[in-house]
Amino acid sequence: MTSFFFINNSKLMFFTLMMFSIMITISSNSWISCWMGLELNTFSFLPFIFKKKNFLSSETSIKYFLIQSISSVNLLFIISLINWKMMNKNFFLPLLFLNVIICLLFKLGSAPFHFWMINLIESFDWLSMFIFFSIQKIPPIILISFYLNIKFLYLIIILNCLFGSLGGLNQLSIRKILSYSSIFNFSWMFSAIIISEMMFLFFMFIYSLISMNLFMFFNFINLTFLSQLHNIKNNKLFIILILINMLSLGGLPPFLGFIPEWLISIYFIQMKSYIILFIVIMSLINLYYYMQLFFPLIFLNKLQSKWNTNINFNLFFLSYISTTGLLFLNIFFFI
Repeated sequence: MTSFFFINNSKLMFFTLMMFSIMITISSNSWISCWMGLELNTFSFLPFIFKKKNFLSSETSIKYFLIQSISSVNLLFIISLINWKMMNKNFFLPLLFLNVIICLLFKLGSAPFHFWMINLIESFDWLSMFIFFSIQKIPPIILISFYLNIKFLYLIIILNCLFGSLGGLNQLSIRKILSYSSIFNFSWMFSAIIISEMMFLFFMFIYSLISMNLFMFFNFINLTFLSQLHNIKNNKLFIILILINMLSLGGLPPFLGFIPEWLISIYFIQMKSYIILFIVIMSLINLYYYMQLFFPLIFLNKLQSKWNTNINFNLFFLSYISTTGLLFLNIFFFI
């Protein structure tokens, strides 16, 4: 079993380059420099997918590069059209900006352009999945916020709710279940970016923290399919920690994942927008297949009576943060 945080010198260099590309993308004042930042981000992520002497990872790297290249070529072509139309003051600019958003959604793997992501995610390791589900999402969504088409984003939010909640019901692979969960969380991310960029970054921070903890658990016990949950012979504390992180990722109160969803819901309720009602209803379906993961851990397993002390301290500490999320929020408000 490899460590979740194992990064050699070359990958550390590419990770630094990835952070640098994100700063270039979100701080640029032209679409061309934003495109350059996105391309640099794509190339810096490829070494995390590719592994030597592994044909499946090589094939995945090529597929990922081709998909990102197709969307990047389309994005560059539309950006060129936008610059030309601006010079001629053409009235088709809103349609061109809408196509920019579609290209960015394709790069993200958001519904209804998510099928390529579901096919490739099986060959990702847990560290690559964490980077892809958290850090890689920030630049395209920030670019989408530069030209907010609220009605179109409402449509994308509804599609992500439908595909993300219903798509994970019949899955047996844990990676695919978490992928559909990520698609559903696009609805919360786009809702957050409608409010403000700070709300989006706050949501991404909480989502990344919980996802990192959960992926560390799955990497620690080397899980791939739901059927493997029956073979776990760890202690009660370990199972409770997995349960806590699942419920926190699902946004169930009083866990940490509920806080950003609660703040987003308050805003949309004040704005009298009924789309938040649809998101909350579909999140119940999303929560169901989270709970489906730990049903075998609770009801179908013979638990040991003694606690095993080999649990990583980082896993325990991050799970404690997921448990006491509302406590931290109350302290923040009182301060």
